[in-house]
Amino acid sequence: MTRASPWVCCAALCLAAVLGPAVAAGQELPPEVQVDLYLVRAERHIQNQNWPAALEALDIVLLLQADGGMETPSELWFTHARAALEAGFPDAAITSATRYLQEAGRQGESYQAALVLLDQAMSRAEGEPAPAVARAQPPGPATVPAPARAATPAPAATPPAATPPPPAAPEPAVQPAEGAGGLTVLFPLVAMNASTMAFGGQAGIGASQIIGVGGGFGVAFPVSGRYGVQIGAQFAQKGARMTLRGGDVAASADVTFENLDLTALARISALTVANLPIYALVGPYASFELGCRFVADASAGAGGFAPSGDCRNANLDTQSIDFGVSGGLGIEMGTGETRITGGLLYSYGIQDIDKYVGQSARHRVLNIHAGVARTF
Repeated sequence: MTRASPWVCCAALCLAAVLGPAVAAGQELPPEVQVDLYLVRAERHIQNQNWPAALEALDIVLLLQADGGMETPSELWFTHARAALEAGFPDAAITSATRYLQEAGRQGESYQAALVLLDQAMSRAEGEPAPAVARAQPPGPATVPAPARAATPAPAATPPAATPPPPAAPEPAVQPAEGAGGLTVLFPLVAMNASTMAFGGQAGIGASQIIGVGGGFGVAFPVSGRYGVQIGAQFAQKGARMTLRGGDVAASADVTFENLDLTALARISALTVANLPIYALVGPYASFELGCRFVADASAGAGGFAPSGDCRNANLDTQSIDFGVSGGLGIEMGTGETRITGGLLYSYGIQDIDKYVGQSARHRVLNIHAGVARTF
């Protein structure tokens, strides 16, 4: 069974919203007939060299075949690759051309043309100039292969030979880091942390957020398709503002930790919104305490004091190693090998860093970061 990618699903949903009642009426047909309908529509748009419309129709065909468990002919992947490249989406063309070569092999009817198309798509994805795609195609109009159960469509009229192919549409404004299929280094990364702590077994103590800073780097590399791994190291300030009130005594204290955070996160290319690629991050983290500072502000009646110093001097005996899970979203903006990246990452501490029996303290950190991503 063929699975459609998330951007295929988004394209199908957007098309359904535009077509409105017409799509609703088409959905009353059996899935196999809907496939035939959109194949005929795709062929008509290809004959008219309306590549964006042809690509939308082919996207729906792939989605219907995936949802219905129907087999996708290998030649359809080649046709989809050609439409994607002509419409200005080289990454989608690379994916579909690779799928065709994997399934059809050297015996495929369009084997040589698929190699040329794949080379052009890879060159365009890397920002290199490429000759017009029409020159790489075999002579004659392109046709859409029909699935085994599809009705045979009427032959389409051959376009006038004198009509030159239109120039390829411009590439999308943004290409995700995984598009180049290589190693991506995120450096430098600067961050702001909004952190607090969860206390247990310590009656009367409340906690609120404090703001800290951070900075570090990350390395992301693809694993399979839209899945990858991102590892990173970052200096991070975290902690909490603790408050205690009883009778005429009110006290508050800021506890600030300076830590080295190490992360190993799964990186999943989720979807594209407004031509910006969004990816999800989830995985474990480990944190090593580099230092801890305690600043208190207390008053009793008319008097008051404001001690500060190392946490050890305030009898705050904590574990030096913390671990937990992190999850969030990232986004990349720009084209080429160097882009701007940013995102949100929430860390949920599992380790109890309070060494006292019967009491507990755990970190909760919202990390907002931005920096530069470069693909090699």
